[in-house]
Amino acid sequence: MASVHPAMRGKFGSTEYFMITMKANLVASQLTIPKEMPDWNDLEVQERFQREINFNRVTKLIAPYLANDPDRFFGALIVDVLNPEGMKFEPMDDVLPSKKVPQLYQTAAQAFGFLTLSGGEMLVPLDGQHRLAAIQFALSGKDERGNSIEGVSPNTDLANDDVLLIMIRHDPSKGRKIFNKVNRYAKPTTKTENLITADDDVIAVITREISNELIGSRLVNYKSNTLSDSAPQFTTLSTIYESTKNILEENLGKISTVALPSEAQQRLYRSTAKDYWERILKGVTIFDKALIDGEESGDQGRRDIRRTLLLGKPVTQLALVQAIVQLLNSDMLDGSRLSWDIVLDRVNELDWKNDNPMWQNILLLGSRVVSGKTAVNFASRFMSYYMGKPLSNDELGHLTELYRVRFPEGNTVNLPPSPYT
Repeated sequence: MASVHPAMRGKFGSTEYFMITMKANLVASQLTIPKEMPDWNDLEVQERFQREINFNRVTKLIAPYLANDPDRFFGALIVDVLNPEGMKFEPMDDVLPSKKVPQLYQTAAQAFGFLTLSGGEMLVPLDGQHRLAAIQFALSGKDERGNSIEGVSPNTDLANDDVLLIMIRHDPSKGRKIFNKVNRYAKPTTKTENLITADDDVIAVITREISNELIGSRLVNYKSNTLSDSAPQFTTLSTIYESTKNILEENLGKISTVALPSEAQQRLYRSTAKDYWERILKGVTIFDKALIDGEESGDQGRRDIRRTLLLGKPVTQLALVQAIVQLLNSDMLDGSRLSWDIVLDRVNELDWKNDNPMWQNILLLGSRVVSGKTAVNFASRFMSYYMGKPLSNDELGHLTELYRVRFPEGNTVNLPPSPYT
């Protein structure tokens, strides 16, 4: 079926394009994903891989955003128009008699007009196939297999949203080049950049508040996941985020990071996280010492702590927070739970010096600090065990196995006994 759309005509390099808007329900039904295009089998292997849709990303991130966020918005889809012979653009001054267009506007009127689609075109996104799939999923509430998507109810309001399309006549010599260049030179935002800007991730929102209110923004590295020996900061934004995520999910269950919860839930998350952080930052002696002077005059003290003590390192900070959460949520042999005062006393009794041999192969490999999620998780389990978390025989055996594989001596190495059990 033929359709007419208000349009703007432009040219970039040798490519003429037209910008139109189309209702989301029409985008969902009229655009074709690249895998269904006629020359799919002729694409090279790397191009096929690039054009495969990551449906996990669509169902978990983009579709819930479109379905649940009233402030949803995204940029234009670049659309390759196959069979473009019936696509016609009529400038404004051709539609209206020229005498009705003031002389001042006649040149501009050449760029504005109406784009007619005959109905025989095939519209294929060169850039935006994940957004196309997300529109389809958010409208239907179902994934590519027809299964209901958890947390996504069909959003009928979305159907009437205006989606911006940049239409390009199909040219075999250009289509692949445009796709490859647009995607190759598009730089994805980093995890840290996302934490700074994300407003639909409640953990990121709370992380920024903790950074600003409890630690001080100049003491948090917003650009990196690590701190160099010369860095004046206390920690990194990603360390605060991962620690806060652990605190909240271990205490309150899984939390969505793609849509804000209710105001009541936000208050609960905020109060829980800030209570933990206030206690930890004040109660862990090394942390309190590092933060007592947040100005430039205290920077050398933070460098000295990081040079000599493992708790000056973000990786150790994250592992310790996880260990504290484990201790506070574990039942002792008599059914009781450790108090904050007892847990913090045990943290402060530990020897956190870099040269303490107990931390070799746990937090240190020679002089290098360990990194990675697996290493952090093991370090936190070891810390909580050493500070008195009761373990069943199976749990103790498993922890012992994980400990032994970190040493060349293997089975001849035993876990150091906890002084608290």
